Amino acid sequence: MTHKLRITTPDVVAMATIQHLAPSEIAPIAGISRQRVWRILKDAGVNTGKGAGGATRVTCECSYCGRLHEITRKRWRMSITHYCSTDCYYASRSNPNYYQWRHGTRLARIIISQWYPIQTEHVPHHIDGDDRNNDRANLMLFASQSDHIKYHHSKNHVEPIWDGRTV
Repeated sequence: MTHKLRITTPDVVAMATIQHLAPSEIAPIAGISRQRVWRILKDAGVNTGKGAGGATRVTCECSYCGRLHEITRKRWRMSITHYCSTDCYYASRSNPNYYQWRHGTRLARIIISQWYPIQTEHVPHHIDGDDRNNDRANLMLFASQSDHIKYHHSKNHVEPIWDGRTV
């Protein structure tokens, strides 16, 4: 005897309004068709239309200043942090310890090459952000600039190919 998963209307509404799942994502969870999800949401009074503004929008809090603002549901789901403006984004990214020194990266490559065979596409990273601090324990090495950027900006951290703290 198989038991069917019983999803109620409030569960479907919560998935759409709180978790911000699309009807195509709710349907397999609830065991109903996507069209049935749309009907349930419409009957519950949930606005599913894209309207004049384009995609369905969600009100969220700025991760830096705390101000409420609207973004698209997809953008809300794809990011851990949400900013109301580019000023808030850049203010949150600023590092008071950051000191750029072009020669520091060159020295870092020389220091890392003593423990790991470094190639031209590899990118050194200073953990504390100070390019003058070329202590082995302050250095990491990434396979590419793409991995280095992902390490800084992505919610899925990329592991370095070499970490001076573990040597």
